[in-house]
Amino acid sequence: MDTVTQLTLGAAVGEAVLGTKIGNKAAFWGAALGVMPDLDVLASPFVSEVQALAIHRGITHSLFFVVAVAPILGWVLHRYVKGSASWKQWLWLVFWVVLTHIFIDVCTSYGTQVFQPFSNYSLSFNSIFIIDPLYTLPLLGGVITALFLNRHSKARSLANWIGIGISTFYLLLGFGIKHHVNNVFQENFVKQNIAPEQFMTTPSPLNILLWNGYAESQDTLYVGLYSVFDDNRQIEFKSIPQNKKLLKPFDDQLPVERLIWFSRGYYAADKIGSELIVHDLRFGRSDLWLTDGDAPFVWNYRLEFNGDSTRVTGFEQFEPSFDMRTEMWNRLFKRMVGQK
Repeated sequence: MDTVTQLTLGAAVGEAVLGTKIGNKAAFWGAALGVMPDLDVLASPFVSEVQALAIHRGITHSLFFVVAVAPILGWVLHRYVKGSASWKQWLWLVFWVVLTHIFIDVCTSYGTQVFQPFSNYSLSFNSIFIIDPLYTLPLLGGVITALFLNRHSKARSLANWIGIGISTFYLLLGFGIKHHVNNVFQENFVKQNIAPEQFMTTPSPLNILLWNGYAESQDTLYVGLYSVFDDNRQIEFKSIPQNKKLLKPFDDQLPVERLIWFSRGYYAADKIGSELIVHDLRFGRSDLWLTDGDAPFVWNYRLEFNGDSTRVTGFEQFEPSFDMRTEMWNRLFKRMVGQK
């Protein structure tokens, strides 16, 4: 999730665990620890893009990391932060803040290596967009309210827990809607004679009403949109050639292996002049798939080769680009409520 959400979630969890004991310090340390796993991005300037792709949401987002770091940081905080909290109580604050950071990241589409260092399997529930104000704002309102109340008052704890409760309900609602959406997509695959080797659904930006579906079948990715407010369950699919043959000569080389692993197979390759480009389709197009024409993909990699172009030596990521003018926001909102 985005940094604001992780800060807010960490603060709310910190307040829930130790707010009564140490007051506003609990929310402060919860917020600080809430972004700690994402400090893995600080390694990016010192490693190649190939390495950075595996580092982010790697070991610092693993269950192993939670178990290993909680007692150590719990002891440090107990030792150096003034207050009446015990080492065990600080341990639980660290544990729950880092664990909830990992869990909410798993709910997004990026992929999180929760089983490191034992496996690099990238887990993703694809149930919430990486930025969703309807998840974040209740948390923010609850924890801000709590900070202005006496730490021993029931109202303080209640305000914070109401924020956590509303956000958690919204998150669970996303899982329920996703189950329905998956059934609708599977119905359409059968009706339209699409036999997916794999498929995924993920919400479009800032909501859990409008969903993207991606199905991989015979070197083609089928992409469709479905809103829970659509009048019917008929989905119109766009077909994107994957062009796997373009990567076939290099698919046993680490940079290409890494890209296929990261995209979980939802990629398309393009030959543009002398350049070989890989698009990660999970992150959509600049038009959010809302227009009928072509639009640039927002997550792209340009492969780099050695002198005789026999080996891929690395890749360079394109900067994501969303065309989010007022017209596009209006189009997104209308499609969310079922207007095609």
